[in-house]
Amino acid sequence: PSSGSYPSAAATLSSGSATIEIPAGSLPVGTDTLTASYVPDSSSSTTYNSTAGSNIVTVTVPKTTPTITWNTPVAITYGTVLSATQLDATASVAGTVSYSPPLGTIPTAGLQTLTANFTPTDTTDYNTASTTVTLTVNKATPTIAWSTPAAVTAGTALSTTQLNASASVPGTFVYAPIAGTTMSTAGNTTLSTTFTPNDTTDYNSASATVVLTVSPAPKTTPTVTVTPSASSITTAQALSVAVAVSGGTGNPPPTGSVTL
Repeated sequence: PSSGSYPSAAATLSSGSATIEIPAGSLPVGTDTLTASYVPDSSSSTTYNSTAGSNIVTVTVPKTTPTITWNTPVAITYGTVLSATQLDATASVAGTVSYSPPLGTIPTAGLQTLTANFTPTDTTDYNTASTTVTLTVNKATPTIAWSTPAAVTAGTALSTTQLNASASVPGTFVYAPIAGTTMSTAGNTTLSTTFTPNDTTDYNSASATVVLTVSPAPKTTPTVTVTPSASSITTAQALSVAVAVSGGTGNPPPTGSVTL
């Protein structure tokens, strides 16, 4: 038996049939005539003549799948818009690439899968193709704005006048020392804040500090009250004198000494 330009070895019939395998690539592209020649063996030669039969098979070239080249993009920070920097796949043949998610998308933080779908210009000879890469999107760190507060006087309680930081995204602040704390010691005091964003998926927590100058409280002139034990004495009499020093309402009792 033979098939066009491919001659095969003889195959023995079994119950009147046989199968001949033709390896891939052995037949030429186009229309090929398969001709099988029958030759009876000694057991059948008295009954059957030699003969042949044929059929036609069409051989085509299979479509080629293009090669897509797409390197893993460099990590970005949340808030970055997808651009040709990340969506830059190329193919081995002419065609168009569409992406998912598309250009202009702001991906959330985490590991994000980017997909490229390629459609060749020559769809007769080439298949469509697709590929994916993983993009790392890092959390963004909010910006905290907190100006150095104006100096206060010792004895001032902290309030929103000093604890007034703001952030670039919504969230909450926790301060140390907390609001209501009295600045009792003069000098430089560090105020700190920790910011927790509402969107903890895409943003990190952040912190900041400022230095608050605490000036000494102004001195108070106490009142000195002198009370002798008698308003009139002789030279032969001793006199007891009581001296009271008062700092006024809200001030601690003065300490120190008095003399006459």
